[in-house]
Order: sequence, then structure tokens, then C-alpha cells
Amino acid sequence: MLASLLPLAGGLVALWALLSAAFAWGARRAQRLGELRACEAFRAAPRAGAGASRTRLAFLGDVQRGIADVLEPLRGALAESGADLLISSGDLISHGEAPYYGIALAAFERAGWTTPTRLVPGNHELWPRRSKDDRIGGALFEARFGARHWVARSGPVLIVGLDNGADWLADDQLPWLRAALAAAPTAPWILVCHRPLYPFDTDVRTPHADLAGLANALRPRPPLLVVSGHLHRYHDEVVDGVRHLVNAHGGDVHGLAIRRGDFQWVRVDVEGATCEVHVESLPRRRSSAAYIDQLAVRLWSDRRKPLGALLAWPARLVLRALGRDVPVVRYPEERRVPAREVLIARRAEAPSA
Repeated sequence: MLASLLPLAGGLVALWALLSAAFAWGARRAQRLGELRACEAFRAAPRAGAGASRTRLAFLGDVQRGIADVLEPLRGALAESGADLLISSGDLISHGEAPYYGIALAAFERAGWTTPTRLVPGNHELWPRRSKDDRIGGALFEARFGARHWVARSGPVLIVGLDNGADWLADDQLPWLRAALAAAPTAPWILVCHRPLYPFDTDVRTPHADLAGLANALRPRPPLLVVSGHLHRYHDEVVDGVRHLVNAHGGDVHGLAIRRGDFQWVRVDVEGATCEVHVESLPRRRSSAAYIDQLAVRLWSDRRKPLGALLAWPARLVLRALGRDVPVVRYPEERRVPAREVLIARRAEAPSA
């Protein structure tokens, strides 16, 4: 009886060793990904100078894990359309931790990305897995992409990016917004933020409570467009004389379902003070390298779970003895969005990536 069980036990031990080695590989690859920085395109000026009378803008919605299959086709489409600037309305990154940032940054590098690109933070950029602490992803965002709110000029139009990704009350950014608009008093402008100002997934057209101040700030000088994401569906509606686009079909998720059909991006042609909006669809083109990166980071993340810790233990024991173990990064679990008072206290603390 015992002899008959020995091959089974040996097979289980071999399988455990193999899985443990896979976890070790994933942790090492994730560590390297976490050290990547954004390519030059994220710092490049828009191709249309401030004196140009027209510009062609592109907007990409929530991408998350879809980064593995949208960049290659999008790169060709942007080159064909002559886009001067690509703007992501947030949730380009899966989670607010360095290896997840690395998945996207490596994908941009492999795609040979050259189109000037800007990004506003979404909740996925700012929150680590299972945590609602935006200091962690916020510090990563600033280190990789720069300020969480910004202004860019492309031809005749001013594009203003605001940070409302982590449910931070946008009122704190209103003085900066007014100053940015005052610096270009005659320019038409477009507002980009992650969360829509209104609950477009309902019949209510009262602004979200924490975004009411921002909605009111648009009235003296209405933008051409407000572009957002977050809802995982496209929406186009005029509210109080302002056109709102919810541009969130770039990614791979719809609720909890995996999206495998075509993805969408929005082309906006601006000439003078008028704009035309075109919704474009593209077939996905899978990147094996990006899928491998995603697998590695998932293994790195799963070591935080009890089963993952058990499976990873043999290789970790050996690597620890050799001084080459990759530490397990854990953040306190936090399911609810913190109250404003908590957020204020956190913002007063020095961020750390």
C-alpha cells in the first residue's frame, strides 16, 4: 500500500516544486516590470502647435487588462488618422501597484509608441488590489506620468485633465482649473476626468455630490466636451449645454464579464471653436508578451493569498537562503472609499511609491 502511494507523493512534490518555481519566476519578472518608466511619448508635446487652427485628438477609455491586445491596432489607427495627441480617461492600468504599471509600460515600449500621450488617473491607477488607499498608486502615477492634474495645448484647443479617480472631492482642484483657463482666456477647451460628473447609468441628472462644485464651475465658460470613463459603456449626452462623452469601451471588461469583441476609441477633430466626434472600432490583436507579463504579475500578487503563499514556499525558502528572494508586498485591505476627513489626513502625509 505504502509503495503504491510513493509515486503519487513524488508526483505531488514535483508538482509543488514546479508551481513554486513558477511563483518565483513571476515574482522576479514582476519586480523588473515594477522598475520600468514611461516612454518618451508620455512627455512629448502635442504635434499640433498652439498656433495651428485645427487638431486631431484621440481618446481611449478604460483599458485595464486589455492593454494586451489594444495597443498594436491602435498604433496603426492613430498613425493613419494623423492624431496629434492621445488622451486616456483613466483606468489604463489594472491596479495601483508598480508591477501592474509595468505591464502597461512594457506594452507601450514593445509597440514602439510615438504618438504624444496624456493620462488622467482612474481608480485603478490609484488603488492597489483590495485597498482604497490612493497614496500608493498616486505616488506611482506621479513618478511615471507626472502631475495628477495637468493642462496641454494642441492647436486651437486647451485640454485640461483633472483627478477624480479615487473619489477625491474635485473642489480642491477648482482654483487651479480657474487659473489654467484664465491663462488662455479665448481658447476653447476640453475637460478630461475619469468619473463622469453625472450618474449616466441612471435617469438622474443631478451631479454626483463630490463633483457638484466642478459641474457648477463649467457654467461661466463651458467646455466643448467633457470626456470621462469608468462606467464601462459608451454614453453621449448634453447636460446644461455641455456635451458629455463616457468613453469606456477600450478595455477588456464589462462589469465582471470579459470583453473579447472589437474595442472602441474616439477621434475628435477640432477646428477653431467647433469639434466633430467620431467613434471608431478596431479588432483586438493579442500580444503574447503582454499576456506573459500579466501571468507573471498575477503570480506575484497571488503570493499574498494563503494558498499562493503555501505553493510559493519551497522556492522562496531556497531563494531566501541565497539572498535573492522577492519580498511579498501587502497593503491593508480596505473595501470602502475613505471619508473626506481621512483623505485630507492622508494627503498631508508624504507619499511613498
